Amino acid sequence: MSLVLLIMIHTTFKLTVIAQHNLAPFGTATQSSLVDDVQGKPHFAIQPPISNAFNLAICSHTALSSKPAWWMFQFSFGSAYITEIKVYYRADFAYRMDGFKLYVTNTSTIPPEGYLCYEDPDPGLPNITQIIPCNQLGKYVIYYDTKGDETYGPLVELCYVAINGLCYIIGYSIFVFP
Repeated sequence: MSLVLLIMIHTTFKLTVIAQHNLAPFGTATQSSLVDDVQGKPHFAIQPPISNAFNLAICSHTALSSKPAWWMFQFSFGSAYITEIKVYYRADFAYRMDGFKLYVTNTSTIPPEGYLCYEDPDPGLPNITQIIPCNQLGKYVIYYDTKGDETYGPLVELCYVAINGLCYIIGYSIFVFP
């Protein structure tokens, strides 16, 4: 009599690599409008130089009087755990970012629906360089402004944005059949 032996070995390896770094190179940026076809593009905000020095060839810029104004970043790999967001706004123009909000969300809905990391408080103007803690898991980072300045309305003029967080690689299963 022959005995058939079926051995199934199911081993699951969970490999988690944790490294906090700037995740902005791993995604795409969009914004509510463009100042023109060549300059002020949304992806300029995630490329060096790291500075508040404004130039339409290196900073993002929405069109004038665009209500609301927003800049959105989407991760190319799904979700990420965001620890902090560094925002470098246009030098000498803090009044244009007055009242902005910063979200981490799982949808691209405008107005944003998700975790509000930061809301610029009144009174006073915000700092043009900010490090905003935001311990949250999400697929999108959205800079959102409905206030802006009295002359042009809400604008986005981001010279650099660093989205720092944790990158996870979650492993695989091995099934062995004899």
